[in-house]
Amino acid sequence: MMATKKEKTENAFYIKDLREHSRELFGVKPEVFDGALFHVHKTSITKSEAKKLITQFLQKEVK
Repeated sequence: MMATKKEKTENAFYIKDLREHSRELFGVKPEVFDGALFHVHKTSITKSEAKKLITQFLQKEVK
Protein backbone atom coordinates (compact mmCIF):
# COMPACT_ATOMS: atom_id res chain seq x y z
CA MET A 1 0.00 0.00 0.00
CA MET A 2 1.40 3.39 -1.01
CA ALA A 3 1.05 6.40 1.20
CA THR A 4 -0.23 9.46 -0.57
CA LYS A 5 1.43 12.77 0.04
CA LYS A 6 -0.90 15.66 0.69
CA GLU A 7 0.37 18.99 -0.53
CA LYS A 8 -0.26 22.03 1.59
CA THR A 9 -1.70 24.92 -0.33
CA GLU A 10 -1.15 28.37 1.02
CA ASN A 11 -3.90 30.96 0.84
CA ALA A 12 -3.43 33.85 -1.56
CA PHE A 13 -4.33 37.37 -0.48
CA TYR A 14 -5.00 40.51 -2.46
CA ILE A 15 -1.83 42.57 -2.78
CA LYS A 16 -3.64 45.71 -1.61
CA ASP A 17 -4.64 43.94 1.62
CA LEU A 18 -1.10 42.73 2.27
CA ARG A 19 0.16 46.28 1.61
CA GLU A 20 -2.26 47.71 4.18
CA HIS A 21 -0.83 45.35 6.80
CA SER A 22 2.78 45.28 5.61
CA ARG A 23 4.12 46.59 8.94
CA GLU A 24 2.41 43.88 10.97
CA LEU A 25 3.02 41.02 8.53
CA PHE A 26 6.50 41.76 7.19
CA GLY A 27 7.91 44.53 9.39
CA VAL A 28 8.31 46.96 6.48
CA LYS A 29 6.71 50.22 5.44
CA PRO A 30 4.16 50.17 2.62
CA GLU A 31 6.69 52.00 0.43
CA VAL A 32 9.16 49.12 0.77
CA PHE A 33 6.36 46.67 0.00
CA ASP A 34 5.54 48.67 -3.14
CA GLY A 35 9.16 48.59 -4.30
CA ALA A 36 9.50 44.87 -3.69
CA LEU A 37 6.33 44.00 -5.59
CA PHE A 38 6.69 46.62 -8.33
CA HIS A 39 7.04 44.05 -11.12
CA VAL A 40 4.30 41.72 -9.87
CA HIS A 41 1.30 41.99 -12.15
CA LYS A 42 -1.00 39.60 -10.29
CA THR A 43 -3.85 40.77 -8.08
CA SER A 44 -3.18 38.23 -5.34
CA ILE A 45 -0.11 36.56 -3.86
CA THR A 46 0.72 34.31 -0.91
CA LYS A 47 2.39 35.70 2.19
CA SER A 48 5.46 33.52 1.67
CA GLU A 49 5.86 34.76 -1.92
CA ALA A 50 5.57 38.35 -0.74
CA LYS A 51 8.09 37.76 2.06
CA LYS A 52 10.55 36.22 -0.41
CA LEU A 53 10.23 39.21 -2.78
CA ILE A 54 10.65 41.69 0.09
CA THR A 55 13.77 39.89 1.33
CA GLN A 56 15.28 39.86 -2.17
CA PHE A 57 14.46 43.55 -2.60
CA LEU A 58 16.07 44.53 0.70
CA GLN A 59 19.22 42.54 -0.08
CA LYS A 60 19.76 44.09 -3.53
CA GLU A 61 22.92 46.10 -3.90
CA VAL A 62 22.36 49.77 -4.62
CA LYS A 63 24.20 50.89 -7.75
